[in-house]
Order: sequence, then structure tokens, then C-alpha cells
Amino acid sequence: MSQCIKILKKIHAKEIHVDEFGKAKQFALFSIARPHMRSFHSSWFCFFMAFTSWFGIQPLLPTIRKELHLSKLDLANSGIASVAATIAVRVIIGPLCDRFGPRRTMAGLLMTGAVPMALSGLIKDGTDLIVLRLFIGVLGGTFVPCQFWTSAMFSPKIVGTANAIVGGWGNLGGGFTFLLMPGLFQLMKALGTDAFLAWKLAVVVPAVICVILGFSIIFTTDDCPQGHWSNRKLPEIRINISKNEIVQNEKGVPNLGFQPDLPYNEKQNKDLSENKAGDSEIGGKCTSDGCCTVVTVVILMMQYGMCFGVEIAVNTVMNLYLLYRFKKADCEQGNVPFFNSSNMTTTMHMVPEENDNACSILNQDTASLITSLFGLMNLFARALGGVYSDVLRKHLSLAGRLIAHFTCLVCEGIMLIVFSQINSVPSAIGVMVLFSTCVQMTEGTTYAIVPYVSTKRIGIVAGLVGAGGNAGALIWNTIWRQYVETDPSGWFWLLGIIVSCGSTLTFSYKYQAKAYGMRVYVVNPTKTSMKCKNTSFTN
Repeated sequence: MSQCIKILKKIHAKEIHVDEFGKAKQFALFSIARPHMRSFHSSWFCFFMAFTSWFGIQPLLPTIRKELHLSKLDLANSGIASVAATIAVRVIIGPLCDRFGPRRTMAGLLMTGAVPMALSGLIKDGTDLIVLRLFIGVLGGTFVPCQFWTSAMFSPKIVGTANAIVGGWGNLGGGFTFLLMPGLFQLMKALGTDAFLAWKLAVVVPAVICVILGFSIIFTTDDCPQGHWSNRKLPEIRINISKNEIVQNEKGVPNLGFQPDLPYNEKQNKDLSENKAGDSEIGGKCTSDGCCTVVTVVILMMQYGMCFGVEIAVNTVMNLYLLYRFKKADCEQGNVPFFNSSNMTTTMHMVPEENDNACSILNQDTASLITSLFGLMNLFARALGGVYSDVLRKHLSLAGRLIAHFTCLVCEGIMLIVFSQINSVPSAIGVMVLFSTCVQMTEGTTYAIVPYVSTKRIGIVAGLVGAGGNAGALIWNTIWRQYVETDPSGWFWLLGIIVSCGSTLTFSYKYQAKAYGMRVYVVNPTKTSMKCKNTSFTN
């Protein structure tokens, strides 16, 4: 209880205190003061609107399918396209954030993605839909500047919670869009338009909001505690060789993607890199700094594909799955009625193949409403994962973050398997809420680990891990394409098995010794060269 009270005080402190680098150590959740809280709220709301637009077409697909006479495979292919572009974008955006800062990067993505969204009404066939969703997918890249922004504003001891909150509230757009878009669709119909024109007008609304938001953050927010990204303070380390001691200059901030400015020549720097000792780790001795980082990043990418990738994939199929899965007992699709031979009465209601949703016990709006619950769990679930990781870190150090991550992944896998066996709508809703919570908590625990992978290139690591999430979504959507016409439930069962097995990769992580800290260089007075020594992991 006392720990919960402390967390609540950090979430809404009366006054924000900063560390020696200018990063906030508390939240003032109901404040929009610059620089920390303005950037905090801007980061999650930008990501929220990007997510809302990214999946804005998904709730309207049943109507679009009917107008354009699309097949189930056409819709599945468009779902694959919706995440494909995001993979490349996320890899590119990390270095751009390091170079230009999160504010301008975020604005550029919002305004770029808004253009194809506003032009959605021009599509004529399945190919157009695939290309359209491919370009709209750039909005998924906003996750990287979102996380980058808060990492630049909040101290290491609370950055896990900060990243989880903004990521979760941003992902909330994936649920909100299943409420907003059907509402806008019905509003346009109420104004006198037909269904086919109504969806074309509805998609313009989130696109306009994205453009307005992109322009506004350029002039009203800050990149870092020092203001503009070019004004950020870089860390400096001064080594006193004659006294065999280390003096750290606290004048700068270990910003995302920094390169320490060390006051020794190029030859010394080369010697240093060649002689540095292995990094602290869980589960073994690391012989190469670069090797450790690569292994850890690859595993994080895979596991993020098992949580965020699952979320994205589920967002692109859930409303359709509900329509396909839960059918009326006396209805079967086909073109020829089936008659009872004893009394020549019709025993089944037959519907054409292209209108097979008529057999569903749900309609477009109710399926979207249920699907919205999956995304709406982001209101608290991702933040809960970050808090869970922070609490266990406090008591168990790095091992606590590993335990939090592992348990969330295992629970996610179990809930996916259970969901695949559900045969009733009420039970499906309950289990869906549970596995959604586990999915999003795992996302929070993943990005609570990211800052510990490489202190020099957090932006790049965040971008790669984010791309791993979208790569996972691409894989899951491709698999869905194989299941959609035969066994949609089997898709969830397979995901559950993969996630459960993938959770064991947690024990293969290797980490650098300190997060957001300085590498310690120890001078050997009997030698002219310096050796790099990592201190124990303390955060």
C-alpha cells in the first residue's frame, strides 16, 4: 500500500523536481506546464491521434467491402499492408529523432500520414485499398518519437512508468477509433448521405485533426528540458590520470543517442574500446559489448512482436473475426437454398457469398463496439506494466524487470489460447479484455527494459524494437490470411503457443551495466593505456 501511495504521488506531485540533468523525477498529471508535462501530454496525444487515423478504416471495412465487392483475402491483404510500411518507418525514425529531436519528427509523421487518410474515398478496388493502407501505415512510426520524447524528459527511475503511460494512452487510439469511426459514419448517414458516401466523409475528420496537431506541437512544445533539441546538454567525463581518479562533470544530460565527449586523443579512445571489459548481465558472461547489444536487441524485437505485434494484428482482424466467428444457428452462406425433403420447407437461410456477414449475429457497429474494448484497455494496462516493472526493479534490481516481463508474456499466451476456444459472445468479451490487459502490460515491461540495452543509442534501439513489433504484426497478419477462410479461431491458438514459448527468451537477455549513466574508466598507473570497467548495475 505504501508503495502504491508513493507511485500516486509521483504521478501527480504538487511540484516537479528535476535531477542534475534537468529531467523530471515526478509527474504533475493535470499540468500542461512546459517543458516536462507539456511534452508528456503532447507525446501521448499525438500518438493517440496517429493510432486513431492508422486504424480509422478498419471499423468501416464491412461497408467498404460491400461497395467494392471485396473478398476476405482482399481485406486480409490490406491488413498486411497497413503494418508493412511502419516497419521501415520505425527503423528510420530512430536516427531522425537522434538528429532532429522528437518534436519535428512527430509533426512530420502526423502530417505525412494524414494525406492518404484524407484521400481514402478515392479508392476503387482491392488493389487501391492495399496501396492506401500501406501509405497510411507511416502513422505507426509515431510510436518512436512518442517514447523518445518522454525518455528525454523524465529521469531513469520513473522513465519506465512515463514511457508506459504515454505508450498506453497513445495505443488507446486503437480502441477509440472503433467508437469514433462508426459514430462519424452514422452521423454522416443522419445528415442525409448514403452509406457509401458516409464512410468517405468520416475518414476526413481524423486526417484534419492530425494536420492541426502536427502544426501546433512545432510552436507550443519543447524537445528536451533545455528547450530546442540543438540546445540539449551533452554529457562530459573528465579523467584525472595523475591522481588515478575519476571526475564526472554533471553539467550535461545523457541524452538519447549521445556520444560522450572524452578529453583524450583518438589513439587512447581506440585503446579504450579494444580493452573494455564485458558488460554486466543476467545468465552468463558477455565477451563482446557489441555482441551483447545485438543479441539483446534481437530478442527484444522478437518479444515486442509477441505483444505489440499481437495488438496491431488483433486490431486489424478482431471486428472481422467477430463477424466471421459468431453465426446464426439457422444461417449458412451459399447460393442455393437447402430444403427439408420431408415437408419441402426451408430449414436454412442462405445468403450470397459476397454478403456472408448477413449470417453473423453481430453487425458492423456492434462488432466495432466490442473490438474497441481491446484497445481501450490501454487506458491503464500498459502503464500498469511499467509500474509493475518499476516496483519489482525497486526490490529485485534488474531481475525484477525480467520477472515482470516474463510473467506478463506467459499470461498473454495463456489468455490467447483460452480465447481461441470460446464459443459465445459474452465469454469472448470477458476473455478478450483479459488477454488485452496482458498484451499491453507486456508492452510496458518491454520498454521499461529498452533504456538498459545501450546508453549511447537509445533512440536507435527504441526504433528497432518498435520495428520488431510491426514485423511481428506483419507475420501474424500473413498467417491470418491462411486461416481466415478455414479456421479463424486457430489463428489465436497458434499465437498463444508462440507467445508462451517466446516468453522463455527472457532468460537470454544481456544488458549493459548502467542505464543513463557514465561508463567508468579506470587508469592503471603502471601502463600508459586506460581500461574500461563497468560498475555494478544499480538502476
